Amino acid sequence: MKTSMGSRGKVKESPIDERYRLLLLNRYLMNIKEIPIVSRGSKWVFCCPFCSSLSHTEAKRNERTGVLLWNDLQNSWVFFCARQGSAECSGGGKTLGNLITALKATLGEAYKRDRWHSGTKGKGHNCNNPTQRTYR
Repeated sequence: MKTSMGSRGKVKESPIDERYRLLLLNRYLMNIKEIPIVSRGSKWVFCCPFCSSLSHTEAKRNERTGVLLWNDLQNSWVFFCARQGSAECSGGGKTLGNLITALKATLGEAYKRDRWHSGTKGKGHNCNNPTQRTYR
């Protein structure tokens, strides 16, 4: 995959983000398609894990309304849903950590713990500290 490129506006993904992004794509998201973006790597489109199941027809349930986009300012992936059909996917984008936590809370805590151990969490980063019980 074309995710850990160099500078000049191209994706430079951390190994932790790459591991958890691939885990999400392989286990928790459906109908995934990678779409190349000119001079920026790729984006992933998929069925929204929050609102696709609420659709009335099979065609609407299989519609790719969720997307993972690279945010150059935060050096992180951001999730957006075009449909915004549920409370979990409406109200703007979610960081990768918030998406992981919304899908599976224990996996979200593991992501935060890994970021905590690498020193890329808390103030000045887009990832909160893990809860006390996860890193004792």
